[in-house]
Amino acid sequence: MGEKVSIVRCQTYEEEEVFKTLQKAINLMGGIRRFVNEGDRVLLKPNLLYGKAPENAVTTHPAIVKGMIQMVREAGGRPFIGDSPALGGLVKTAEKAGIKRVTEELDCPLVEFNRPVPSTRRKGYFFKSIEIDQRVLEADVIINLPKWKTHGQMLLTLGVKNLFGCIPGPRKALWHLKTGGDRKRFAQVLVDLYQIISPSLTVLDGVVGMDGNGPNSGRPIPLGLIIASTDALSLDQVICDLLDIPRVSLMTNRVALEAGMGGDGIEIVGEKIEEVKISRFELPKLDSMNWGLPDFFNRLLKNTLSSKPVLRKELCKRCGQCIEICPAQSLHWEAKSPSFHYGRCIRCFCCQEVCPEGAIQIKPGWGIKLYHQVRKMK
Repeated sequence: MGEKVSIVRCQTYEEEEVFKTLQKAINLMGGIRRFVNEGDRVLLKPNLLYGKAPENAVTTHPAIVKGMIQMVREAGGRPFIGDSPALGGLVKTAEKAGIKRVTEELDCPLVEFNRPVPSTRRKGYFFKSIEIDQRVLEADVIINLPKWKTHGQMLLTLGVKNLFGCIPGPRKALWHLKTGGDRKRFAQVLVDLYQIISPSLTVLDGVVGMDGNGPNSGRPIPLGLIIASTDALSLDQVICDLLDIPRVSLMTNRVALEAGMGGDGIEIVGEKIEEVKISRFELPKLDSMNWGLPDFFNRLLKNTLSSKPVLRKELCKRCGQCIEICPAQSLHWEAKSPSFHYGRCIRCFCCQEVCPEGAIQIKPGWGIKLYHQVRKMK
């Protein structure tokens, strides 16, 4: 039997109910003391992509973070919260997300990742060297606290993807440039990062998730679940089962399985998958085809065959954050509005990730539209 994944129902963010549900989910994994010993320095890594209120479902809910702080302390651990948001700094992001209040109430340190160092503890499978924050490497225990959301480039951002925040700020953009918008190549970075960091426990906030135009501007959707596992790869595969989509639809799953990671069987404890499947959940339409064309033609036909970010000017507030975040510098000001240079655009969709108004959306090329129409006809 492979890794355990525990599935527990939770319909509310009422703090007492969340704490009881977290206890139940982790007790099904052996209890918090299986992971945390007296005196351990424990990193809690939430999703703090962008500073929005908890009800927007952009970040890990503060009730989840508070419950985990309490559980770690009950086991004798010394918790701290760490992340590297896309924009705005950790303190401001955590304040808007309601997590700064929790850290102040419980006197829990809030640490921004800004000290990149190469990992010497272990190497990646695809990339031999990835710089991550020093505090991640210094932690005795790492507990991963992702949010269940859609993602414009990767389909979903779950357990494995959440650890990208352990790479300090500007170096994230370098990895987007290095992988050139190639979804599979970027997934290899994420899988390597997961193998290097190797969190002891992953606890997914699926009480209210996000579908549609995620990970920042989608629709909050009640899912009513907290899911935990010692293996984020197994957890991510189970989420695909709950959504009734092939596990390899999530590129990080595909990359890991092709490399021989996971796939040896998963033991579900708690709720049965058949009883908690998600019947309505809008996924983004990704470039899901391998056209088999030479690189020259792929580049030439990129705008036609692939999805691209587009600006809805009526929603744009001209904050300029899309221009600031773009690793390929494919956005510039034109007539006081952001404008795309699609020849430079690498389709990483970082602009769509950080747009606070949801003004940047993903438009499929005609090839993608045709593909989905044909599938519907079958």
